[in-house]
Amino acid sequence: MSHARIFADFANAAADGCLRLDARSTLQDLRRTGVLLRPGLVLWLCDGERIALAQVADCEGHGARHARLLAAPVAVDGG
Repeated sequence: MSHARIFADFANAAADGCLRLDARSTLQDLRRTGVLLRPGLVLWLCDGERIALAQVADCEGHGARHARLLAAPVAVDGG
């Protein structure tokens, strides 16, 4: 079973360590896949080179525009 990968800039972290989900490519991927961000949602985030599982969170009261990584990003396999 294939899971949608949403673009994320792993360097775009907020002060509290949450990853911001506001990059143009992220918003385009969300629209393309029909994913609606809501706290608790688990997503595969990918920057083209690395991938990580993350959970959408209401970090610092900013609503569901952030995610906490559930594990460190790992290299995307070539296959």
